Amino acid sequence: MQHYLGYRPDPAVATHGISPSFLRGAVGHMRLMLELERERWPLWSPVAFGCGIAVFFSLDHEPSFWSFGLFAGVALAVGLFLLPRERQIASWLGTLALLATAGFLTAQWRSASVEAPVIAQRGSYMVEGRIALIEPRARGPRVLLDRLSIEGIEPERTPVHVRVTLKGSEPRVETGDRIRMKAMLQAPGPPLLPGGFDFARKAYFERLGGFGFAYRPAEIIEHAAPAGFRSTVADLRASIARKVQNALPGAEGAVAAALLTALRAGISDKVWEDMQIAGLAHLLAISGLHMGLVAGTVLLFFRYFLALFPWIALRWPVIKPSAAIALAAAAFYLLLAGASVPTQRAFFMAGVALVAIIIDRNPFSMRLVAVAALLILAVKPEALLGPSFQMSFAAVVALIAVYEHDGLAAALSPRRTGDEARRSGPLSRYLLGVALTTAVASLATLPFAAYHFQRISLLGIVANLAGVPLTAFWIMPAGLLALAAMPFGLEAPFLFAMGHGIAFLLDIAASVAELPGAGLRITLQPLSILLFAVAGGFWLCLWQQSWRWYGVLFWPVAVVLAWTHQPPDLVVDRAGNLAALRREDGEITMVRFRRNAFVESAWLRALGADGAIDAPAPGAAPAGGMACDEGGCRFRIGGFGISLARSPAAAIEDCRDVDLVIALRSVDDCPGGAGIIGSRDLWLSGGMSISIRHGRIEMRRVAGEAGVRYWTEAGQKSPYSRN
Repeated sequence: MQHYLGYRPDPAVATHGISPSFLRGAVGHMRLMLELERERWPLWSPVAFGCGIAVFFSLDHEPSFWSFGLFAGVALAVGLFLLPRERQIASWLGTLALLATAGFLTAQWRSASVEAPVIAQRGSYMVEGRIALIEPRARGPRVLLDRLSIEGIEPERTPVHVRVTLKGSEPRVETGDRIRMKAMLQAPGPPLLPGGFDFARKAYFERLGGFGFAYRPAEIIEHAAPAGFRSTVADLRASIARKVQNALPGAEGAVAAALLTALRAGISDKVWEDMQIAGLAHLLAISGLHMGLVAGTVLLFFRYFLALFPWIALRWPVIKPSAAIALAAAAFYLLLAGASVPTQRAFFMAGVALVAIIIDRNPFSMRLVAVAALLILAVKPEALLGPSFQMSFAAVVALIAVYEHDGLAAALSPRRTGDEARRSGPLSRYLLGVALTTAVASLATLPFAAYHFQRISLLGIVANLAGVPLTAFWIMPAGLLALAAMPFGLEAPFLFAMGHGIAFLLDIAASVAELPGAGLRITLQPLSILLFAVAGGFWLCLWQQSWRWYGVLFWPVAVVLAWTHQPPDLVVDRAGNLAALRREDGEITMVRFRRNAFVESAWLRALGADGAIDAPAPGAAPAGGMACDEGGCRFRIGGFGISLARSPAAAIEDCRDVDLVIALRSVDDCPGGAGIIGSRDLWLSGGMSISIRHGRIEMRRVAGEAGVRYWTEAGQKSPYSRN
């Protein structure tokens, strides 16, 4: 049979494994494919640059510049050696190595350049500072303060920024006002559990040294001076948000303010949850969709407006000045949205596309995406770690890769004629385009949503089929008209229309979220799963020859890893006040010696649970394998007895009966041979998770995984830090 199929087995392979001829053939095939893909080589430049950034952030200590400089010199020498044109593949690989080195060094320089002090100890402080940003909220505005003076802290140890929630809405403050108040402040904290979101790292790159809340209404000690450019923009954003929320009270106003100014503090947790379950949360964060809608709406308006004048339309291509005006409108929207990293990314993408139109180039090009990614990563390498950057570029790359397929492009083209056009009208092509775009974007962003938010929207495609057109053709156009009418005080009817559109959108989200199986909660996943999914996506989207389909092979590996991954059996916070136990039936039992709703919510999300069962009250009958008394709680996991002891006496008593004691008070010795984690060890660990694997107790510590970096507690006390 093999003979008739034209297959002749190689005796060397059959008897001695893989033959040299097979290896030569495989290498030759790979070289042939790479030669055929020559035009796609530049697309891997931001991937290599990003790999260097990722390596930097994966380290558990700050690398020294001189040691990595040596490696950079070697990489440069190798790259220069491989530059001759007869070695083009090797030269390309050498260039990728240089780009990875450049990404590492860029991240290292950026980390060192933004270092700033943080609040050393949580406590009450008399704070004085200038308001740099105001975020309206129902209970009182949240303000970002700079030019700080904090009682009891030396100027050189004073943070650059702190974020404070003011008490009440009076007195009414404006951007640029200098205020004074008594406030509770603390430094941005580490992850709430090993592998969790790193608040301290995000705050570090924002130069945010503390956050908290005011005890009493703030005192305005100096009104805003004549505003500079930044203050003017910040004041404009706050003013627009205030007008919108005055005209549209409630959830509609908070969402409208978020869409127009990116001030999202007023959006309730219920709205966020419904939008996430329905797969519509991306509509609340200003991204490529919103920037594209602004630029596209302005471009089309002015293109048709200029076409009304034959003298202009017959002499010049009206699309070019329209694209220039749209670029200016996008720049204004960038400022209005706070110029955050996601908005900058969206502006770069839209700007490059508009410039391409002006210079007669294809605006939907994978190379333009690569240029935008390189620009953003070169300016703010930390953006690579954020879900916004990852999900936005994943969606854009996947969409362009799909629409590069000639058959799909022809099927969705509005310029088709003849029988094909009659068989599928513009409405069917539009619906097909929306469905395909939604499906592709949803699948491309699914691994990132699972990794960052521990939730997968199973009905997102259905919700987006209604939500995206509603946003594109009703909500955002009404919002743009409201912005244009605000200087004349005529925004009310447009905000009214925008509010009704948002109400409809929120109803869709709430209805979809209530459907059974609308959202799937998953546990906190290891990074390796995301890396396999991303590697497969890059290989599939960036290449064009048949070998691109090898990328699909990465995805089953990611699925198997996700399916077999087990969350920790026990999570304990650093103070020992809170613990979450995952029982054998999958339910979560929460031990609360002191409540902390924020930490509980984060833990439940990481453990893939919607709620938790309270631990038995002291003296009550054991429940779920747990018994509690005034001295603490005891339970068994995988055959091991574990105790949470609140007093030294309880810890010593439990040492004789369990395998591990987590003592919330210091204990010198633990008779009976049980392992013990004292209160000091627990605090220094930053919190920990415990898993029972293969008959052994495995521990992961927050501090151990965070390492000694500029933004960690250990790093701020190390020689690397200048604080």
